[in-house]
Amino acid sequence: MESILAFIDHLLMGNGIIISVATYVIAEIIKSIAPGLKRFIPLVGASLGILLALIVPNLFPDTDIVSTVIIGMTLGWSSTGVYETIKGVTRS
Repeated sequence: MESILAFIDHLLMGNGIIISVATYVIAEIIKSIAPGLKRFIPLVGASLGILLALIVPNLFPDTDIVSTVIIGMTLGWSSTGVYETIKGVTRS
């Protein structure tokens, strides 16, 4: 149980937050440049998450490539969830 909590702490407060924030910012830029692509933002977020997880050196040093891809995809999708949450709260 402690190893799972340590992994979540490392993921969110360590290197994982870099991917989430970068994906969110890039998605916002894409939406402002090409508003027609708004419906593809979750796919863009997942793709950017995977790309950033693979490109940034030593981001997740003790994981294999499949785990890195899954972590990157999850973090990219999480930034999309933040966007949807902010959109939902501001429209209420």
